[in-house]
Amino acid sequence: MAPDLPSVLAQAVAHHQAGRLGEAIAGYRQALAIKPGLARVLYNLGSALCEQGKLDEAEASLRQALALQPGFANAHNNLGIVLYEQGKPGEAVDCYRRALAQQPAYAEALNNLGAALCRQGAFDEGEACIRRALHLKPDFAGAYDNLGTVLWEQGKREEAEASVRQALARAPNLVRALGNLAGMLKDQGRLNEAVAAYRQLVQIAPENNEGLIGLAYALAMQGDAKGALKTILQSLRIKETSNAKRVFVSIVKQPGWTDENGEVRRLMTRAIHEPWVRPNELAHSSANLIKQAAQTGACVARAVRAWPQSLPASELFGPDGAGALAADELLLALLVSAQNTDIELERFLTLARRALLEAAMDDDAGETGLEFYAALARQCFINEYVFFHGEEEIRQANALRDGLAAALDAETPISPLRLLTVAVYFPLRSLSGAAGLLERAWPSEIAAVLAQQVREPREEAQLRTSIPRLTQVADTVSRLVQSQCEENPYPRWVRMPPVEKADSIEHYLRGKFPLAAIERGSARERADFLSAGCGTGQLALEIAQGVAARVLAIDLSLASLGYAKRKAQELDLLDIEFAQADLLELGTIDRRFDVVECSGVLHHMRDPFAGWRALLSLLNPGGFMLVGLYSEAARHGVVEARRFIAERGYGTSADDIRRCRQDLLALDGKPGADFGDFFGVSSCRDLLFHVQEHRTSLSAIGAFLKNNGLTFLGFEIGAATMQAYKQRFPGNPATANLNNWEVFERDHPDTFSNMYVFWIQKHGAA
Repeated sequence: MAPDLPSVLAQAVAHHQAGRLGEAIAGYRQALAIKPGLARVLYNLGSALCEQGKLDEAEASLRQALALQPGFANAHNNLGIVLYEQGKPGEAVDCYRRALAQQPAYAEALNNLGAALCRQGAFDEGEACIRRALHLKPDFAGAYDNLGTVLWEQGKREEAEASVRQALARAPNLVRALGNLAGMLKDQGRLNEAVAAYRQLVQIAPENNEGLIGLAYALAMQGDAKGALKTILQSLRIKETSNAKRVFVSIVKQPGWTDENGEVRRLMTRAIHEPWVRPNELAHSSANLIKQAAQTGACVARAVRAWPQSLPASELFGPDGAGALAADELLLALLVSAQNTDIELERFLTLARRALLEAAMDDDAGETGLEFYAALARQCFINEYVFFHGEEEIRQANALRDGLAAALDAETPISPLRLLTVAVYFPLRSLSGAAGLLERAWPSEIAAVLAQQVREPREEAQLRTSIPRLTQVADTVSRLVQSQCEENPYPRWVRMPPVEKADSIEHYLRGKFPLAAIERGSARERADFLSAGCGTGQLALEIAQGVAARVLAIDLSLASLGYAKRKAQELDLLDIEFAQADLLELGTIDRRFDVVECSGVLHHMRDPFAGWRALLSLLNPGGFMLVGLYSEAARHGVVEARRFIAERGYGTSADDIRRCRQDLLALDGKPGADFGDFFGVSSCRDLLFHVQEHRTSLSAIGAFLKNNGLTFLGFEIGAATMQAYKQRFPGNPATANLNNWEVFERDHPDTFSNMYVFWIQKHGAA
């Protein structure tokens, strides 16, 4: 006998109330099959689907319910919840208002409306809605929780925490409130309390991913790397969210991290290859793991013992040959994705290149090791052939290149490994008739090398012709910098991680600096964004992906801009405007911006602070700026290396850079080698041979901010450093006191070894 509708519905509702969502959804669908067009059942189905995270299906079901019953207040409210979770707060607000039009005293809709308004930046109206919900329903735990979030966003930290605790007093197992409390405690540096709150959360909800992620992060900040890793792996097994991936990376990229197991190695490989973050962030940790692998580690150890002497392939690679290295997926992922930054691994790769050359010269270059050698060729192109070579070695490589060019002219067969032998010493685009290589059939590994070394450079050259010149380049130093970057565009990056979209630049920065004193209402929904000195576009494209903006990216160098424009097209970011310009001349274009990014540019100008003032004149009141400047304290190794270079009289050719690097590595302390930029030609030239470099201090930056009406929001810096600061200065949870940071840097001179990279806001938001 077919089941009757009332019993099917009763069972579905019971499943729903018990949290058995799969059974509930099946029951609601069965009920609708018995009798279609039941608005209440469609509403229940949509609500269950929403709880299960199937937002698109939930939206469709709730819209069907509303089509049948337009005045269904609960359905309007729940549709608003779905839209809010989909990142559509404006549409969610409309739904909540429709619910309230039907039921003005609907506390849940008022609470949800308040949260959505706050997400849009309407904090006063949003707070008023939530407080009205509490007036109607004084024990409404969810409203206390939302109110705490709103107060936190407004900088009212003590009131915010008190409100969330009010929520938990009424509903001790309210998972969202526990997560919010734990996050507030973590942001204030109260890690013991944060860990306790997160542990309570995951005890109640063992598969709550955000709770596990928060716990892993807090444990890492406490220095419990093993506990943090165990927790984040548990989270990743449940669901690989972008947040979980970021926390995994933050754990494994810590200095000195060497813990290894098969799962970690596989995740590290994916994190580089997919990628989860900029691949170069994992270069050092990856090298540590690569050297622990039995096969590759033995090869590296043999190379280090023999250095600088060459080893025959049979001795270097062992009995299994170079082909066995193809099984090391982490090694291959690193070689094709980022510049290696490990000295020992560089020495192995250098000797591997020599071994390939010797085999090719002896006509012993079969098909063994194709995948590894192709990855090595791609690494050599990424680092612009930084590996050192002797005179006889390069003579032999030149002879092979000439033979390859002759084979191209004669249209005779070309051995894949001979092709790779040339590609590990010279960019294939330098060959006469290189375009002919693209017309031949090749194994996939070779095709990837040709795409990188021939096709993409040709595309960049074509794109340069379409880039307009926005201003003249008249300044003498600007012209010198332009010449350097035309020869050596920097940095040569390969892959970019996906970036989560923020509602606005203000919302983006509030997430990054939750305790910062950010003026509200300062930016339009779609900001006008300037990347001043975008170089090859890495940072500009990351921010352009993360914030809705009209982007103008300028640089002195057409070579850099061609690279940036090709990468923008690769990422389908087609609405970015690229132009050649000198930022000192931008005042002539009569444009103003809500956001300006200028990282790693000002310190290469004749007068960095004059350049900074020029950019500030283009920034709207209330606008934001990302600045990067070299630290005098942190670049002591660079200063020592530059002094050595000046004394020895090295030039800036690639050969001089190669020779200089080896001489620096022979010195005690290896000055400059602890910077990742040391491991590539363009990056090393930028690091140690730049035509113009200024360094500054936090006191000088602080004085400039004060004199120019600017608010310091916070540094872009690692979580471990941030936690160390909070422990040193517990009275400054916002971490925005430059005097404190100056003391911290004095105690830890390498804190800003990359740069001072920080966000500021110009006073005067509307």
